Amino acid sequence: MPLLERLIRIMLVPAAAILGGVLVGMVFLKLTGYPAIATFRAIYDGTLRDWYGFFQVLRQTSLLTFTGLSVALAFRAGLFNIGAEGQLVFGAAMLGFASVALKFVSKETAASIHWGLYLAAGMAICMTFSALWAMIPGLLKAFTGAHEVISTIMMNFIALALVNYLLRPGSLLASPGRMQTPTLPKSARAPKFSQLSEQWFPGFTGFEGSTLNIISLLAPLVAVMVYLLLWHTRFGFALRAVGKNSEAARAAGISPRKMIVITMAFSGALAGLAGMEFVLGHKGHFEEGFSSGIGFLGIAVALLANNHPIGILFTAFLFGVLNYSAVAIPTEFGKYISAGLLPESTLVPPKDIIDIMQAAIILSVILGNKIFDRLMLNMKKRSLASATESGQ
Repeated sequence: MPLLERLIRIMLVPAAAILGGVLVGMVFLKLTGYPAIATFRAIYDGTLRDWYGFFQVLRQTSLLTFTGLSVALAFRAGLFNIGAEGQLVFGAAMLGFASVALKFVSKETAASIHWGLYLAAGMAICMTFSALWAMIPGLLKAFTGAHEVISTIMMNFIALALVNYLLRPGSLLASPGRMQTPTLPKSARAPKFSQLSEQWFPGFTGFEGSTLNIISLLAPLVAVMVYLLLWHTRFGFALRAVGKNSEAARAAGISPRKMIVITMAFSGALAGLAGMEFVLGHKGHFEEGFSSGIGFLGIAVALLANNHPIGILFTAFLFGVLNYSAVAIPTEFGKYISAGLLPESTLVPPKDIIDIMQAAIILSVILGNKIFDRLMLNMKKRSLASATESGQ
């Protein structure tokens, strides 16, 4: 792909999609009587100007990076993994259920184990079970031709139903009277930056109350690793070859069946990192409904980044800002009203405006890519026709 064409696809199409989402949001706010300028100012103040909000956005960014990478890796192999939500839930649930084993260990012994060992074990459990869950639609695709979109969607429902059943009241795997697994001791969890700030950043209080934790630092590292895997390894070349043309890949000695199964497993493992963050980094236990659609939002993150691992870091940040805005807007509006910047009768925009903007961005990037592809195709046809006429 020529450099100019690549830059347009990577930069201009996403920029146009973001602008389209903002314009749709402004039009909706105007039509429904909400203050548009104050709303976007609240998004900015609550996510980028406030330390607490900014660090909450960074945590959201790390989660969306994991799920975005999961979706993007599958896309590069020509697969549509719509099951990141179910995969991360299943992996996180298995990690939560594994924590039941600590009941049989003394508190002194559990506390003596370094949190790094818990993190390594949790990563292994989450990634393994998420990978196994994703392998099922991969095997169905490879050996029966079953479309992965249908099978991954079905696996989402199965994962949620199975986990809910295992967390039913009276289950040995659940905490008494709660739809959650037993809570891990603090010594078993990844440290939050609010706990490390005195040691690492003396005098800085911006991390106070934030849920940003050590696991969030893995996101950029994993993005770089996926980039290197895709473009600097034989496996990555084989994966992309299958995605471009499976028949040509087969002729070159690459097994599309094998690549489909392995890619889906890798894709699921990446989604599992988001589940691990919740159990070991945030809450310390698994509970129903914890993911809040992070797996599905990863599809939008991957699409906007054109399935590029490094681009996903930036689009994940954008959607992290939008995601946390649903919390920030009411808080900031309260401040504006208290300071007399807005009248007390001002209507606070609902969370739905954020959902509308996210949907508008997704539709804009899909439409933008289609228009761009059509323009490039027409330009190439004209260029070919001109060259043919010149040759005659």
